[in-house]
Amino acid sequence: MTNKQKQPIIGITGNQRTNLDNTTPDGINISYTATGFVEGVKRVGGLPLIIPISKPESAHIYINLIDKLILTGGQNVLPEFYGEVNQTNDCDFLRERDEFELALIKAALEQKKPIFSVCRGTQLMNVALGGNLNQVVENHWQDHPSDYLSQDMAVKPDSILASIYGQKTAINSFHHQSIKDLAPGLEIIAHDPKDGTIEAVTNSQLHFLGVQWHPELLYGHRNEDLALFDYVVNHL
Repeated sequence: MTNKQKQPIIGITGNQRTNLDNTTPDGINISYTATGFVEGVKRVGGLPLIIPISKPESAHIYINLIDKLILTGGQNVLPEFYGEVNQTNDCDFLRERDEFELALIKAALEQKKPIFSVCRGTQLMNVALGGNLNQVVENHWQDHPSDYLSQDMAVKPDSILASIYGQKTAINSFHHQSIKDLAPGLEIIAHDPKDGTIEAVTNSQLHFLGVQWHPELLYGHRNEDLALFDYVVNHL
């Protein structure tokens, strides 16, 4: 590989779990990200770099190291970050992650680094830009395997997603919350035709694309989702 063919460095936000929830091996606290993000980036020529949850003041240093940022899925966003109180029985929140990733978003926007977001990441980006969330949505958490296509999706004609998926496709779905009031500057480019749930948003000036489904669980056997990774890594 020549210097002119430098691999883009793609920062991928990490998550963390403690042994308190009995989900980690041997009771060990872990920092991690879904392997599908790492392998998807590698498959299309990118160099993945997992960014662990850290202090907000270190966000600009991490953003300096990368060419683009991927905001991954995981816990719900604390409602206080969009001016509300928790109206659910759900306690799957992690303040440290919200604070750090909001700082990553701010640094990426300041440094004009492209951002791609998935599920929680898309919700957090909407909050960061001034929008809010539906704290509870029904019928968007599938009981099927992660690569099962459980939801229909309508795609805006002439959008980047239409060039990849066409104007109608199916997606997987693993979320209890969704975008409610859209942040200023964001454009809806895909939705659930049954209930209107927002499934993808963009802002071309910010070089931002956000999706609600999980392409990292689909890219291995569906060409469209691999093409989405190619767009993010090489063209966003």
